[in-house]
Amino acid sequence: MADTVEKELIAYDSMKDQVEREVFTFLDRAGLGVDDYPLPKVSFEKGATMISFPLPALTDAMLAMFIILIKSQLENIRIHSFGDGYYAFQALNRNLFKADNILDNIKIEFFGLTTNFRADISKKGNLSQDEINLAIEIYKSAVSTGRGDPAQRLKKLGASVYDDNGNIDWGYIAGYEEVKRQIRESIILPLQNPGVYDEIAKLTRKTYESNRPRAILFEGSPGVGKTTVARIISGEVKSPMVYVPIESIMSKWYGQSSQNLAQIFEAADEMGGAIIFLDEIDALAPSREQNMFEATRRVLSVLLRKLDGLDSASSTLTIGATNRMMDLDHALISRFDQTIHFPLPNAKERAAIFGNYAMHLGEEELAEISEMCDGLSGRTIKDICEFAERRWARMLIVKDLPPSQPDFKYYRHSVKQWTEKKV
Repeated sequence: MADTVEKELIAYDSMKDQVEREVFTFLDRAGLGVDDYPLPKVSFEKGATMISFPLPALTDAMLAMFIILIKSQLENIRIHSFGDGYYAFQALNRNLFKADNILDNIKIEFFGLTTNFRADISKKGNLSQDEINLAIEIYKSAVSTGRGDPAQRLKKLGASVYDDNGNIDWGYIAGYEEVKRQIRESIILPLQNPGVYDEIAKLTRKTYESNRPRAILFEGSPGVGKTTVARIISGEVKSPMVYVPIESIMSKWYGQSSQNLAQIFEAADEMGGAIIFLDEIDALAPSREQNMFEATRRVLSVLLRKLDGLDSASSTLTIGATNRMMDLDHALISRFDQTIHFPLPNAKERAAIFGNYAMHLGEEELAEISEMCDGLSGRTIKDICEFAERRWARMLIVKDLPPSQPDFKYYRHSVKQWTEKKV
């Protein structure tokens, strides 16, 4: 036997009983049953002990936590493998210069790239008490971290969860009447009346499948209100919006980006219904006709499965947003039930947007500065109004005057500066 441990070894039956008893007690106190999270599988075959159990996920943070646990219980370890969905740690002998029978020592392995995450703890012969404790703590930590509040898990993954979207409504978006009509018909009505759509599908299809939208693509220039509209939809249907910026998914670790994306979909589904908003989806899943890294290909593969019928999140609607639709993979575009184009606002809509941020201006004044802003987005118009307000505030402070509404000339001057790119 390797000389890693000179500590007393625990008989297999006693070890098995201890693991199962402590794990069952932990699950019971956490309000979880074996249906929520299976007990570890403990076995002794061909002279080796094996403890195996599924993991809810395998994130960078979870892996770092496992490494800390391993270091706390094992004196000397080496990294056997690290990457591509397989991470393995091998205990060394007490005498680091002696390599005899090193493979008989305890080995901890973590598997899983996008799904089917698992931990295997194995050793030739029986385990010491420290090694038993390590197996139990890895199990407990995996359950506590992975099976917690899905909203908290989403935040740890870098996503933002908005569940107060009732604070903004369609009055926040000036113009865009055709866009609003399409959204009400293709998104809001199905989400508010799922039973009607389901019954129609049952009456028309030989094999029932839902006819409600699973994924919608918002296409348009930056600043035209795609994210804001998604929040309005969330408020109307009373479902939280999960905002997913690209940087929260992409990781320097090979295979981790696709895992992050899969976990975001799984956590959103556990919330009992959510709207996943994937911003700048063209950067997340570019066309395979371009030169694509293998890691990006894996991300695209996960996304296609999640938007498709077989591996889709059953209670979520996915909204993708892009201003570079020509860069999207054709297979991904085909997964979206509908594409809604957000055009740049016309003159009348620009005037209405100015009216939202400068309500004291008259119609003629709004029309005048609107004509000066051809080709600008709603977000840029908001920025122009904020710039005018800041300039007005500085003037009031310098002259020691009370707060008041900015003069029209400040807005006109801000527009001129902006359009001349002097701001």
